[in-house]
Amino acid sequence: MAEKEITIVWGSQHGSTTSQVVDLLLTRDNTLPSTTLPIPDENTIWFLDAHNTGPKPVNQDAFGSQEAMQFFLSCLEATEPSKERIVRLVIPLQRGSIIRSDIIPLRLKGAFGVGEVVSFSKPLQFFSGAALQLDDASLPDIIRASAGGSLLQQSSFVDQVSPSKPTVPLDFEVDYEKKLSMPWVVPNPGTRKRIVLVGCSYRDPESGAWTTFACDAARVMGIDLVVIEKPGNWIERAEYSDWYEAFLPAGTWWSNPPGDDMGDQLVSMIRSYGKKIDGVVTFRESYLAMVSRVAQQLGLPSQPAESYELAIDKYRLGLFEGHKPFQGSTAEEALRFISQENLTYPLILKPRLGFNSEGVVRVDDAEGVQSAVELIQKTFFKTFTMEKYCDGPEVDVDVVLLDGEVLFYEISDDFPKSGDRRDTGDSSPQGNFLETYLVHPSALPADELEMLESSISTTVRKLGFSSGIMHVEARVDRSSVAYGSIDGIQDLQPSEKATRSDPPATWIIEINPRPPGLTASRIVASVYGIDYFGVALALVLDDKERARALSRPFLNGAQHTGVMVLIGAEFPETCEGIFDSDDICEELLARRPDLAQHINLHGCLAKRGQKIAHPSSGENTFLAYFNVFSESRKKALEIATEVRKQVRYSIR
Repeated sequence: MAEKEITIVWGSQHGSTTSQVVDLLLTRDNTLPSTTLPIPDENTIWFLDAHNTGPKPVNQDAFGSQEAMQFFLSCLEATEPSKERIVRLVIPLQRGSIIRSDIIPLRLKGAFGVGEVVSFSKPLQFFSGAALQLDDASLPDIIRASAGGSLLQQSSFVDQVSPSKPTVPLDFEVDYEKKLSMPWVVPNPGTRKRIVLVGCSYRDPESGAWTTFACDAARVMGIDLVVIEKPGNWIERAEYSDWYEAFLPAGTWWSNPPGDDMGDQLVSMIRSYGKKIDGVVTFRESYLAMVSRVAQQLGLPSQPAESYELAIDKYRLGLFEGHKPFQGSTAEEALRFISQENLTYPLILKPRLGFNSEGVVRVDDAEGVQSAVELIQKTFFKTFTMEKYCDGPEVDVDVVLLDGEVLFYEISDDFPKSGDRRDTGDSSPQGNFLETYLVHPSALPADELEMLESSISTTVRKLGFSSGIMHVEARVDRSSVAYGSIDGIQDLQPSEKATRSDPPATWIIEINPRPPGLTASRIVASVYGIDYFGVALALVLDDKERARALSRPFLNGAQHTGVMVLIGAEFPETCEGIFDSDDICEELLARRPDLAQHINLHGCLAKRGQKIAHPSSGENTFLAYFNVFSESRKKALEIATEVRKQVRYSIR
C-alpha cells in the first residue's frame, strides 16, 4: 500500500440490545504526511492514538486476527483524497459462543451499500457480552473486540450537525437491522463436535459439488468431519485434505444403491475409528434410510428409516398421496394399466428411484409410453412409476422442521421446462424436466402459498418426520394462475381455466428429505440469509438452539427477488458431445458488465474437453448457473431472460 496519512474518528450507534455498533469515519489528508517515519515491516502500520505522544507500529497481534488486520488495510487502501469511507464494526452484547464464525458476512452480504464484509471470528469463539468503553479504547481495541466489519460502498455521508461524526445512510441502517435480527450468539459455551459424512457428491467443487457447502458449514461451526467414501473420490485429493479430520476409504462392500451389509460395515468402521462420534449424516438420497439405521445402532440422533424409504420412493409416495399411480418395468404393463383404468393422457412416467429429473417424461399417447420406457431403461433405476400429469404451476418448497415445528419454509417458482411444452408448439421430439429458472420468492396468490405450506408440512409429519430439511417438488392443481408471456418475458398470469367451484389443490411430485441439490441452496442464502447445510448439521447434532437461530430469515423475509438461471446442455445428437468452450460464465460477465452487476453468484459446471451426454440418453447435464438479483421481480426476470439469451458455448 502506498504511503498515506488517514484520520479515523468513531462513534457508537445506540438502540440495539444484542450488539454494540461502532462506525468509523476514514478521511485521507490531501497534504503530505506530517511526520516522516521509517517504512514498517509487511503487515505493519504506524498508528497515532490521540492519547499518545507519538506514533507506534501496530501489527496483526494488536487487531486479534489476520482477517481483521487485512480488512483494516483494505479499508485504508480504499480511502482516497476527499472521499471519506465508512466502516461498521459489530461487538456482540450477548455472552456466549458465536453460532457460526461467518455469520456476519452470511447475513450482511448484499445489504444496502455494503462493499466488503468480513468476519474476524473463530469457530465457536466466546464473547463476554460486555460493551466496550469507547472513550478509553484504542482503534485496535475496538477491532479486536468486534465479531466482524463492513466497508460501505459509498464514499461520504456527512452529518450536518457534526461533520466529523460518521453517519451511515438510513437505508443501510434499516437493512442492517433486518439482516442481523437473529440470535447470532448463543449462551452455551461451544464445544467441537464430530460428524461422520457418508458419501460425497459425484461432482467436484469446480462442477457444483454440494459437498463444498457441507464442508464449509462444518468448518465455520466448529465441526470435525470424518468422511467415508470409496477410494479414488475427488475429496481424497491433497487440495481438499483440510476439509476433514479423516478420510476412511470404504471396502468392496460400498455400492449405490446400498447392499444388505453396507450398514453393518459402516457401523463397524465408525466404531473402530476410536474417537467420539456425535452424529452421522448423508446427503445422498439412496443412502438416507441406511444411514438412519446406522445412527440408531450407534445411539445417535436420527429420523425413522421407514420415513426415508417411503419419501424417496416415488411410487409409494404417490400411493400415500392418493394419486393412484402404477409401477412396472415394461411398456406393455403400462399400456395394459392405462386401458384397464381408463386413464386419459397426458401422463407422467419417471424412475421409481431417481435424481436430477433424469428419465422423467410426459407422454401424450401410446407411442410416447414406449419411447419413455426405453429412456427410463437407460437410467440408473429400471423400474418406473406412472401417474396423472398435473399441468399446474410447479414450485419448490423447502421446509425446516424441529420436533414437528416448522422453523422456516420457502416457496419458489420452478418455471416450465421443455417437457411441459407439448401443447405450446414445442417441436422437440421429447422434452425433459431439467430446471430452467427457479425464482425466489414465489408469485403464487397468498391463499395458494398458505395451502402449499399447510398441506406439505402435514404430509411430511404424516410420513413420520419430526426434524429435518425437506426439499419438496410440487404443483398447484387447478391454480388460479398459469404461465404466460408478455413482451417476451414469461411469468405467472391469471388463468382462464380457473373456476371457483373447483378450488386449487396441492399435487406433490416428490419429497427429498435433504437440502436442495447442486447449488440451489446458495440462492436461498442470498435471498433469506439461511444456509441449509449449516441448519442440517445442527439438526444432525440435535443442537436445537443453533438450529433455531440458523433458521431465522431476514426480518421482513426475502431481501430481493432471486432468479437461478440454469443452463442445460442442448446440442444435436449428431455431435460427438465434447464441451469445446472455456468458462462460459466469465466470458458472459466480461462481455456484458451491465448484466454482471445483477449477478451475485455463478458457476461454469463443464470443462473444456469434457464428454457431455445427450439428453436423449436419459442423462441431464447442467453446463452453468447464474444467480440474478433485483428488488423488482419483473426486472429480475428481464435480466434472467437476457442472461440466457447471451450465454455462448460450443459442443462438438
